[in-house]
Amino acid sequence: MKATNEPCPADAIAALFLDRWVVEYDRAVLITLSQTLSALFQNATEAYFATLRGYREKRRLAGLLTPFHLNVLDSRTVFAGEAVLADAAIRLLRDQDLAFNELRRRIEEFRRYVRCYILPGDLAYARNWAKDNEEMRMTFPESHLDGLLGNQPVARFFDGEIELAFKGRGFDKALPKLLDHARKTVELGLRTPLVAISYAGDPQVLRQKPCFVEFERYAHQWGIEVMVSTMSAVGGASVGPGALSLAYAAD
Repeated sequence: MKATNEPCPADAIAALFLDRWVVEYDRAVLITLSQTLSALFQNATEAYFATLRGYREKRRLAGLLTPFHLNVLDSRTVFAGEAVLADAAIRLLRDQDLAFNELRRRIEEFRRYVRCYILPGDLAYARNWAKDNEEMRMTFPESHLDGLLGNQPVARFFDGEIELAFKGRGFDKALPKLLDHARKTVELGLRTPLVAISYAGDPQVLRQKPCFVEFERYAHQWGIEVMVSTMSAVGGASVGPGALSLAYAAD
């Protein structure tokens, strides 16, 4: 069984802003999936211009005479990587003296530190996801030998590009290798005290794995929050049930 997904169209994004957010908020930042993998950034940019054309009348009717500010940013990352970037943006927003345009610059600068790792749950999903992208086809190749050996590729996505990080003999062998790599990076220092993990399934399944329990305990000793969530429908449809995405910000 295969699943597919389509990016939200521009008119639907614009409607969301015009029908609700332009009267509920004065400023908004929309952070999208990397445009190297999705048309969402392009659609959101089109929605941005539609919002600019239509927001004034909406705000006037609501008794608001001040302008509405919107920034659309390409995250240049995916899945859990977007959570790390959003967390950084929230930390910046706590600075009341930070100008809105400066916020955009800081977020764009921060993108290059986000490292996102993807451990597929079902390689058939990942290969289907990769079929239209040459770099991704190299990361998740159709390999008869890998199939015989049970090798599970772990991809690294950063600054809009994807590459093969390493392989493991199946999910349960690849996961400890990924967590061990994250542990070593924690020791070197993270840009923000967060490791974000999304799992395409019940997170309690992940929390019962000894290697995860050990990693979470270790991270807490370093003052690092391990944020675990259910993977988005888009992520699950792309890399399969049982897939995992892990991200942090580091040099």
